Amino acid sequence: MKTIHTIKRVLKHAVAGSLGLMTGVCSFFSCVDEINFGDKFLEKPPSVDVNIDSIFSKGENAKAFLWHMYGSLNSPFTYNAMIGYNPLEALTDITHSYNDWGQVNYNYYPGTLTEANQEGWEPTDKFPFAGTSGGDNRVGIWGTIRKGWIFVENIDRVPDLSDTEKSQLRGEAYIIMATRYFDAFRNFGGLPLVDHVYETGEEVEGGRATAEETVVFIDDLLQRAIDEPGLPWRVQDQETYAGRLIKAGAVALRAKLYLFAASPLFNDDQPYRAYTKSEEGQDPLHVWFGGKKNEYWTRCRQACEDFFTQNSQNGNYFQLIQPTSQDEAGYTAAYRAAYWFRGNSEKIIEVHSTYDGEEWGASGDARGQAHFGGANPTLEFMEMFPMADGRNYPYKDIYGTNNPDNVDLFVDRDPRLYETLVVTRQNLQQQYQEGLTSIQLWKGGNIEHAGFNWEYNYRFPTGMGMYKWVLDFGWHYPRCYAYLRMADMHLIYAEALAETGSLQLACDEVNKVRARVGLGKIEEMNRELNLTTNKDNLIEEIMRERACELGYEDERLYDIIRRKMIDKFTSPLHELHTWRKTADGQKDERDDTRLQAGEAWPDFIYEKQQITFGSRRWWTPGGWDNKWLLSPLPRSEINKGYGLTQNAGW
Repeated sequence: MKTIHTIKRVLKHAVAGSLGLMTGVCSFFSCVDEINFGDKFLEKPPSVDVNIDSIFSKGENAKAFLWHMYGSLNSPFTYNAMIGYNPLEALTDITHSYNDWGQVNYNYYPGTLTEANQEGWEPTDKFPFAGTSGGDNRVGIWGTIRKGWIFVENIDRVPDLSDTEKSQLRGEAYIIMATRYFDAFRNFGGLPLVDHVYETGEEVEGGRATAEETVVFIDDLLQRAIDEPGLPWRVQDQETYAGRLIKAGAVALRAKLYLFAASPLFNDDQPYRAYTKSEEGQDPLHVWFGGKKNEYWTRCRQACEDFFTQNSQNGNYFQLIQPTSQDEAGYTAAYRAAYWFRGNSEKIIEVHSTYDGEEWGASGDARGQAHFGGANPTLEFMEMFPMADGRNYPYKDIYGTNNPDNVDLFVDRDPRLYETLVVTRQNLQQQYQEGLTSIQLWKGGNIEHAGFNWEYNYRFPTGMGMYKWVLDFGWHYPRCYAYLRMADMHLIYAEALAETGSLQLACDEVNKVRARVGLGKIEEMNRELNLTTNKDNLIEEIMRERACELGYEDERLYDIIRRKMIDKFTSPLHELHTWRKTADGQKDERDDTRLQAGEAWPDFIYEKQQITFGSRRWWTPGGWDNKWLLSPLPRSEINKGYGLTQNAGW
């Protein structure tokens, strides 16, 4: 078994020893009921003060301690995992925030974020490094890491658990710690490597590890989980235990780790940003591998193949959810089950953050994001979705014309478009909101986006709306976020295959994901791109497919960052303005142009209009700095003197 390097690099104040345990655990039992596995699991235990001896004196208490650690798994539907009421995608090309009181519009769009935004009780950067001063260890990284090592080092003391149970629980703790390290690595680069519980007063050494050392450390945590004999490949009793971490999750997460590590952010000929003279003494290897190392793509490919091989050896349980009918209804139902529903073959690592979200809820989940204007899809996002046969979107040249061929942009499109965005459509299979059988997002239509209704102004200012996770605000499903699912695995494998020279095999993996929603083979439907011979074009198509499949799942921002797709940050984004077309080919400017009974579906004129509300500084010449690819570290942590350094430019 691989061993974790004993590098004494630790947050002296943030990662407390076992003597500081009481503050963190005396109330943890009261939070346990927020973490739900399946539909039956986890009764709330009595709330009592505990110490380390009482926790590990009974299996019930030890498990409750671990269940509380599960609350730190990343989910975009918890307030602390977002930037105010804005999803991380609001920093990308697929979404723009019109929420004028959200942190995205305060700090990111005007380019005013500083290292100070990592401080205080409510950090406003996209990942709080050390957690909050209020002691909420379910954000940041170090509270979870402390609890993880406390658990690993003490679980063998529990008298009423079998060795197999202890092994399983220990494996789960390793995976939780690995996810927290991976999340922080994607935001900061190299990290302090904490490999045991530090006692109060224990001397600490070192500081920040290099990016490569951090990758090795996370890999070793995953290997420890994989090597635990009691950790099962998958959850057998999904009704009770869906959401528990498993060996398949550890094996798959290794592929996701190496996907990020192999990408150009850290793995390139030059660092993503040079340190200035005033920053001399910083080590660029904290955020750079020292050169381009193609072996990282080989490792990513091998990690994918290890997962698929072991999955086959374990009965091929993990598979893409397939449609029950070859039509739009079947395709969208399969896709919804894949990204949302709990306890199925699509989910490798799933996170149960809340049972259900409320539109006005203070939790800031998807419904709140949509209601308050934090997650408005861009025209650029809509254009990423192909046609229903698999051809790339062909209609960019009709904006600003009188649409002489009377093209309806939203007919015969990728079914994932209809499950992800609210767009103008007729003859809905399922009524939208208050009994609407069509969605009329044109001026004067039945859903006004540019007129007098403030509520709809928030929801539909780009001429489209968010549908994924929200639906019509009337459907309620238990919230379940896939931290890693099978579609992601196939697309990770496709990218690794492309980067290692197997372009046709890469297309084959992409096609497995596309086939689930009835799309034709990507290389055949887009022959002009020469995807079996042109690697750059294929990588670009894989990135587009990832956006379509994984949009609003916390992936697009990190895809852009790891690929250093700077143009996605610096290119202005757009709204789609729609008008009914009059008989003489003009815009119908009337205030009320809703369809009347028996009236035919109209023809349209479409305009592409640059977003001006919350215009991003990055869109102006000289407004971009590569420092934005990683987050700032909090000055208070740097000043503690354990060797933490600031990222370039902050």
